[in-house]
Amino acid sequence: MKKIANAIRTKARGMANRATELMLDRRGELATNTIGSIIIAVVIVGLLIVAINSFFPGFFTNMFNNMSDKLNANW
Repeated sequence: MKKIANAIRTKARGMANRATELMLDRRGELATNTIGSIIIAVVIVGLLIVAINSFFPGFFTNMFNNMSDKLNANW
């Protein structure tokens, strides 16, 4: 009976150690930070576009029209 109890205790400690290692594992931290930074950058750029569009309503329309005129003039 003592051998069974020791075997169970050993398995439980091994599983606890593995769980602790998984909780303290930081291998994916760089990828998570990179993805988070990209998402924040996209949100900030989107907010800037919305702000520019609200303060200067025809800004992007004029800019794209001018670009298309310049690009089409070369053809």
